[in-house]
Amino acid sequence: MALDPIALRDALEAFFAVPPGTTAGCAAQWADVLGAFAQDLTPSSSTVDAAAATLQAALTAAFDSGAAAAPFETALTTFATAVAGGMAPAFVGTPPPGPLGLAGLLAAPRDTHAQAAQDFANAFDLWFRTGTATPSGGGAPVPWS
Repeated sequence: MALDPIALRDALEAFFAVPPGTTAGCAAQWADVLGAFAQDLTPSSSTVDAAAATLQAALTAAFDSGAAAAPFETALTTFATAVAGGMAPAFVGTPPPGPLGLAGLLAAPRDTHAQAAQDFANAFDLWFRTGTATPSGGGAPVPWS
């Protein structure tokens, strides 16, 4: 399998068009969408479900904080780090080396749900693919795909 940015975009568009009515519901939806995207990661990770659950809890707290951009960014980094850990024992996973740049994404206005979904999907997909996996038995690191 491989990461599917089109499926990510479509899931985000559906989410943005009809968002849940609570911060906890929004956190759960983000975790579901990003967890589903990461399930198709190559090399695979055995910790995607646990990482998504942790993401949901962190995003619930972030969205309840009032200033969500920084804790949202931290939650995404933690999510990717947990996903990387699940590539063992065959690979040593390394999460994306830097932040997604979420504050800029959140600050830019969009005319449609579709445009917002496309922008977020592009950014997350490009960022997530900067993670790498190095074969445990030796060899060159490969980008997440």
